[in-house]
Amino acid sequence: MKSFTASKLLASVAGLAATAHALVQIEVRYTDKMVEVGNMDLHAATYAAIYAEPGNQRGIVTDRTFEGVTNQCQPRLTPGNDVTVQVKMNGAWGRTPGLKDNQMREGLVASLWEVLKTVSDKNGYEVYTECDGMEWNNPTVHVPEAACGAKAAKSCKDQCSGVNTPTLVQCMKHSWGHQVPSQLRVTAYIDGALQPDDLIIDFASTKNTKAGGCGIIGEIAGTLASYTIPVVGGLFAQGITLACSS
Repeated sequence: MKSFTASKLLASVAGLAATAHALVQIEVRYTDKMVEVGNMDLHAATYAAIYAEPGNQRGIVTDRTFEGVTNQCQPRLTPGNDVTVQVKMNGAWGRTPGLKDNQMREGLVASLWEVLKTVSDKNGYEVYTECDGMEWNNPTVHVPEAACGAKAAKSCKDQCSGVNTPTLVQCMKHSWGHQVPSQLRVTAYIDGALQPDDLIIDFASTKNTKAGGCGIIGEIAGTLASYTIPVVGGLFAQGITLACSS
């Protein structure tokens, strides 16, 4: 009887040891539907917001709205945001065997941000704001430090081609606009076994959505397959597995 009990104990210890040394594999799935978010600060609304949330050591549930600009040539005389974005985040994580402290959280959050940034950068577009010189009665004094203009390093004529005098336009600020998947979900596997930890982000906005997220997966899969998840100890397998569906 003692021998049987000892054998069970040894088998249990061996199983824990195998789990402890197996690498955590991260998978991110996202939707084909792309949501317009304009030049909203994606990092502040997602990555930074997770770490700012009370109790984020164990999980988060948030539902917040943000504002952004989609107009690529925004007049100074009519400033203001033109898109409202809803961001919902839901995640839970714990101390997985073989990991310690908040390492699973770090792996999930870092992976989500890397995929979100990579996908949104593929369809990023330039947004110029605080623009003058768009009409004959809206003259401006051109300066070299402008984001674009007659004396700046770049002309405004491409982004402001829809106005009456695009070559006379000067815009003082520049940012990037994006579309993002309507949902992203990050999950973790160890030896092929799904772990209970995950992180889900949903996006919605007042602008129309469009398909196209899955069309770029072939372009970004290779880059993300070589991504090193920034968690100390070499506990995470290199790369992020991607999947996309409508």
